[in-house]
Amino acid sequence: MGSIKNGWELIKYSTNVFTRYPLTALPLLLTWVLYAATVLYFQYSFDWKALDLQQSLLVALGIIFFFTLLLSFSAMTLLELIQQAESGREMSLTAAMAEAATFDLIPALPILVVWTAVWFVLSLISALLSRRKRGSSSSEDKLSAENAARTLAGANTRFSFSAAFFRALNKGVRMTVFLILPAIAWQDLGPWEAAKRGLRVLRLNFVTFMTGYTLSEAAGLIVFLPPALVMYASSKGHIKLPDWAWYCTISYIALAWSYVIYLEQMFTASL
Repeated sequence: MGSIKNGWELIKYSTNVFTRYPLTALPLLLTWVLYAATVLYFQYSFDWKALDLQQSLLVALGIIFFFTLLLSFSAMTLLELIQQAESGREMSLTAAMAEAATFDLIPALPILVVWTAVWFVLSLISALLSRRKRGSSSSEDKLSAENAARTLAGANTRFSFSAAFFRALNKGVRMTVFLILPAIAWQDLGPWEAAKRGLRVLRLNFVTFMTGYTLSEAAGLIVFLPPALVMYASSKGHIKLPDWAWYCTISYIALAWSYVIYLEQMFTASL
């Protein structure tokens, strides 16, 4: 029970840091912009039919590596911002980004390569087991405000327990990587030493880690409920929404996604 209480306290601490230092959320918002642009481009503009299977897999691998790079850079920037605040210095986003880019990312590259490989395998298995929703039409293959919102919310595939399992497993791997990165950013350890330290922290605080995992997942379900209701009303209730409503939904998705990943990053850093 003490570990569960500690996990809840760390989640509350993470939220308090967010409200006290809103600047710490900006790296993730910038990350989401690049993430969303990449997803929409490869979903609606990229010609996948021109590639064979091997080429498609290589492109997918490159996309996933880009995502791990983005998420790690945002995590490193957040860690540098925290270090600035706790050392009594004025928080500077540009200085934190410079530190993350020049001193943190290079030692973290071996970890990112392993993360990319694991993410790629999990995504490949999940894709083979998942299906697109029925009722797909040619209009759903064209970029629009509504389709962009549904794509970024992950509403284009049917729910399945297998897909949910691999998504949960991917989240666990991501949070484990976030647990390793502070040793690089704060203690200047190499990738091997940082991995050993992060995994040791995970082993010694496993119940607390799982509490934070569960609470951040619950927070994700709560904050993503409004766009889910909007999409349900649009599809099942046959309500035609104007483009500005979908753009507002996309903006909300950006904030919700950033908040959930922020909780994961701050929780593991606090742990």
